[in-house]
Amino acid sequence: MNVARVAILEAFAPETQGRIRGLAGPRLSIGFAESDNLEDRARALDGAQYAVVRSVKMPADLLDRAPDLRMIHQWGTGTDGIPLSEAAARGIVVARSPGLNAPSVADLALALMLTCLRRVVVGDRLIRGGAWAEPDLYEIGRDLTGARVGLLGYGAIAAEVAKRLRGFDCEVVYHRPSGPVPGLPGYLPFDDFISDLDVLSLHAPSTAATRKIIDAGRIAAMRRGTVIVNTARGELVDEAALAAGLHAGQIGAAGLDVFDPEPLAAESPLRSAPNTVFSAHSGGRTRENFARIVRHWAGNIRRHADGLPIEAPCLVALP
Repeated sequence: MNVARVAILEAFAPETQGRIRGLAGPRLSIGFAESDNLEDRARALDGAQYAVVRSVKMPADLLDRAPDLRMIHQWGTGTDGIPLSEAAARGIVVARSPGLNAPSVADLALALMLTCLRRVVVGDRLIRGGAWAEPDLYEIGRDLTGARVGLLGYGAIAAEVAKRLRGFDCEVVYHRPSGPVPGLPGYLPFDDFISDLDVLSLHAPSTAATRKIIDAGRIAAMRRGTVIVNTARGELVDEAALAAGLHAGQIGAAGLDVFDPEPLAAESPLRSAPNTVFSAHSGGRTRENFARIVRHWAGNIRRHADGLPIEAPCLVALP
């Protein structure tokens, strides 16, 4: 039986390591980085033919420590943490698991929308402090039902979000830098898109074109009180401008699962901004999604080890 050596370049608790090994199956010999520091990740790569990268970025110089590496597989979809050019130069295949995270991340996006609009965290803190409901809640509490929601970016996650929003009778519009999705109504040019929303939900990848696409100018152009939800990448948002918009009331609330950098910096102005709900890049972190993702990347690694083709959508086009 052909056994492939796999390095997981992120630290996991022992019980989670056991679950990963059980889901991946006996044909993969899986080793884990003991911590997320660079030297421990380099040691995990020693002799590995395959590497799996999740939320901890893989710097290019790690490739110098992995002469046997044949493929890097992203745990999920976004490959901005993988050194694509350097991998291409070494003939290393890069793969991902497109769309598998989508249901779980979409669920969290809806949860953040509802939490922000209904001010759930504010109410929780009041009650824990001995108070009761906000006295002006009839004025500042808002429904998701019937809201106008804009999706910036439109891939698998945004499509799942749109499907859920239909159950709330929302008016859904979208914009993506590459233009409209063929046959999908609701596309708007960016300036029209961003100017008239109840909720802006971010689903674009992190690229040179999208970095800080939500900046002070775009925030000023939004309808006063717009709620921003980000389950995509922290780099899409100018965090200082967002914090200023929250303090000024231009932005009604923000539900953020991602930050720049991660973890959220101690000095980040978002920490003191009002009307915020944070989660720790946990959109795909559910029991069900964990099993989907591990089985998927393990299957792709087995196929590659056996000399079989990997489905085209899973392969990342290298520069």
